[in-house]
Amino acid sequence: MQQPHRSSATLFALLFAVLIGYASLYPFSEWRDQGVNLFEFITAPWPRYWSQFDTVANFVGYLPLGFLTTLALLRTTLVPRPIVWAALAASALSLGMEALQTYLPQRVPALSDWLLNTAGALVGAWWASAMERLGAIDHWSRFRSRWFARDARASIVLLATWPVALL
Repeated sequence: MQQPHRSSATLFALLFAVLIGYASLYPFSEWRDQGVNLFEFITAPWPRYWSQFDTVANFVGYLPLGFLTTLALLRTTLVPRPIVWAALAASALSLGMEALQTYLPQRVPALSDWLLNTAGALVGAWWASAMERLGAIDHWSRFRSRWFARDARASIVLLATWPVALL
């Protein structure tokens, strides 16, 4: 009996989480304790100015993470309610990134960023679940099994991320 292909979604989700860490903590220099509680941004007042770019980037930036994490969780029967767990994992990552930004004078942690990140991940998770129910994921799986070797999971991830790495 032939084993089903393992999903590339787990590798993609982990890679995307690393990319989020890079984008959230760049420029990686001048880290210092500014005498502020790591989670003070949660009770801080709302920002006075919101740029459209920042709002869209925070929402859209976590959408793929929610999508990919949900796909990875849908491939296992060990995790009930994959949408909830994917959104919680993305939210925890976002909370951690916002808290760490407290140590970077060039970055400004904000409750609005955390909430937008979480909302983006939740929408991505819902989208993955909807695509699974509609059969789009099975369609991709059939395409993959027809065109790629059984153990091509890491190679697919590498090929898909190569153009991004060149940027």
